[in-house]
Amino acid sequence: MIFETFQAQRLIEDAEKIAISEGENYLTAYQEFIEYFKGIDILTRHNIIIGISFTYSWMPTILDLHSEKLENAADILNSAKQGHRPSVTELEILKTCFNNSLVGSSKLLHFINPEIFAIWDSRVYRYLFKHEPYSYRVENADTYLEYLAYCDDIIQSLAFDRLHNVVEKKVGYKISKMRAIELIFFYNGAKS
Repeated sequence: MIFETFQAQRLIEDAEKIAISEGENYLTAYQEFIEYFKGIDILTRHNIIIGISFTYSWMPTILDLHSEKLENAADILNSAKQGHRPSVTELEILKTCFNNSLVGSSKLLHFINPEIFAIWDSRVYRYLFKHEPYSYRVENADTYLEYLAYCDDIIQSLAFDRLHNVVEKKVGYKISKMRAIELIFFYNGAKS
């Protein structure tokens, strides 16, 4: 695995450092995005277009949707909703549909199934690797799958319940385990 062994004490300290502004729009919208997908059993083209569109409200770029592979994307995303992680090949299909972006695809996967997918972006990358998150580094599907396995390891650790509680108190509502980990990385991965 390319990730260093996590230090529970460091994660707890970094969780404590999270500073969230009251009424932060980012966190308010998050709850609505999760709720949207909860009520859908089978994702259709319609749901995917709406979902990726609101996902891109969290992105610094405008959505460039490549709809010719949306049927393939629907199969992959429905499988993800049922708890299956996509392969590298399937992640590449999602990327080609959505701006050639693994970051956007990871956000959509998380909104669809926040229990098994963590959001992956440049701030998370910066926190974990301590160097600049150039596109060729962040857009690597193998790295994203290893990141998910790394998050799984953290969740299995003895310190995880404490981490989860700290982050939930910070945001003020229940969140998935994957979201708690990602928020520690995200808030502590900002540029200095």
